[in-house]
Amino acid sequence: MGETIKEEISKAPFVALMLDETTDVSNAAQLSFVLRFVTDSGVKERFVKFEDVTGKKRAEDVAAMALGFLEEHGCMGKLVAQCYDGAAVMASGLNGVQAKVKEKIPQALFIHCYAHALNLVLSQGVVKIKECRIFFSHLSGLAAFFSRSPKRTQLLDEICQKRLPRVAPTRWNFASRLVCTVFEKKDALKDLFDYIVEHHEEFDDAAILSADGYLSNLGNFEFGFFLSTFNEIFAHADVLFDILQNKSFDMQFCLTRVEEFCICIEGQRDRFDQIYDETVQDTGLPTGRRAHGDSRSHYKKLHNGILENILNQVQNRFKDHEKLSFLSLLDPQQFTSFNSNFPETAFASLTESYGPHFDLSRLKTELSVMYEQVHATCYDEADLCAPKKKILLR
Repeated sequence: MGETIKEEISKAPFVALMLDETTDVSNAAQLSFVLRFVTDSGVKERFVKFEDVTGKKRAEDVAAMALGFLEEHGCMGKLVAQCYDGAAVMASGLNGVQAKVKEKIPQALFIHCYAHALNLVLSQGVVKIKECRIFFSHLSGLAAFFSRSPKRTQLLDEICQKRLPRVAPTRWNFASRLVCTVFEKKDALKDLFDYIVEHHEEFDDAAILSADGYLSNLGNFEFGFFLSTFNEIFAHADVLFDILQNKSFDMQFCLTRVEEFCICIEGQRDRFDQIYDETVQDTGLPTGRRAHGDSRSHYKKLHNGILENILNQVQNRFKDHEKLSFLSLLDPQQFTSFNSNFPETAFASLTESYGPHFDLSRLKTELSVMYEQVHATCYDEADLCAPKKKILLR
């Protein structure tokens, strides 16, 4: 580590620790150590080192490495936040790494990457429903079908004029792109697979068999129903994902967008009848075992189950955001309202998380003065604008 970085870390009054595991080209598990802190020139993120954790993946082992790293760099008394992925060994509040670090450093608030949390919301919200897993397995196979053959890829370019993105297991924004592409190019894909079946002499047996199966899927009610359902869900998820990935947005803004996402997902309940009826128009009524009994009730139950799972996952994955309500203390858009009604709940949140680091009575006075000054400035500007408005009205 460079001397400049060492000096920056030693001067920083507070630090946050970020750990992430990746597998290198030799198939060894490497844990990256990153420190985030504030200097006179702004916020800094410094990669410090990799450490091989191939045989040391238990929470106790990783926590010991984290604490040893902090001790080595003189950060035990300066750590105020820790950020890892959502794996149980890292994130569990009982026996995970974050819990074991907090045993030693109680003020080290755990923050999970919100973009990664959204990926987990979508993936865990889907895998619990058998029919959804089958749908995404077919969808993933559809993308893989073309990637295995230059000839098939060329045919895709000629007929669909758009390639299908591959799905990454932990990146559901890629699944979103695939859903949207297949939804958009559904008719063209039918033409493509029909071409392969009709011109069977030009293709091998595996291609013909797969094409016939995918052609059947694209005309199947259940596949079409899930395609439409997830196309609408991902339309909202993509907007939120872009926000959570954007470093220019503060955390309070992102959490507000998460709440709006939940409202949008809740509103999807009212979309069921239209999705169902449009799918029936496109593919006909459900066939096979789904044709028996009340198929509309069956698919409404599935539709509600998908939405419920996603909403429950959001609640579980983002439940710790209440601990960060103190961030609103410095939200300029709320300063005027704070002047008339001091944000006691947000201040209590700060007191609970980081009280020992502040002179709380002095801080409360300074915040109140700041809110009052901003309110007065806005009031004065309004008075200055009033004569201009009168002139314009004349």
